[in-house]
Amino acid sequence: METRPTPDQARETLRQLTDDENAVRYPPFPRWFFVAMSAAMAALHLVHLLPPAHVGKASLAVSIAAIVLGCRYWLNQDGVSWAAVKAGDIAPFLAAVFGCFALTWALSALTDARWVWIVGAAVSAGIVLRTGRAYRREFGDA
Repeated sequence: METRPTPDQARETLRQLTDDENAVRYPPFPRWFFVAMSAAMAALHLVHLLPPAHVGKASLAVSIAAIVLGCRYWLNQDGVSWAAVKAGDIAPFLAAVFGCFALTWALSALTDARWVWIVGAAVSAGIVLRTGRAYRREFGDA
């Protein structure tokens, strides 16, 4: 004869399933991960201070380094099987970072003020560091 779980047992099981999903979806990162990613984000802005002929190659190099770092310490981490972050969780971060980059690019193009790339680098790096601090507070350090 099959017995049904009590409401408390069912709630506990659902809570444990959510915790297990989050453990795979949001693994803890080493403390230095967000510092390195903020440096990469700043570098993506600062390469625009180079002579125009070098911006594309430098941007590509920094982007590849950031992607490799992200893949190694997130998607290919032990116990994580290319789990995708929930869109609602990442959307505000991406909007802030891409918005900062777009605003910096637009201001630079409209005013020829190259110094805005320095401000954009600082703001974007700050966004990554702040997000990293919140992430580590919620999901822990590796």
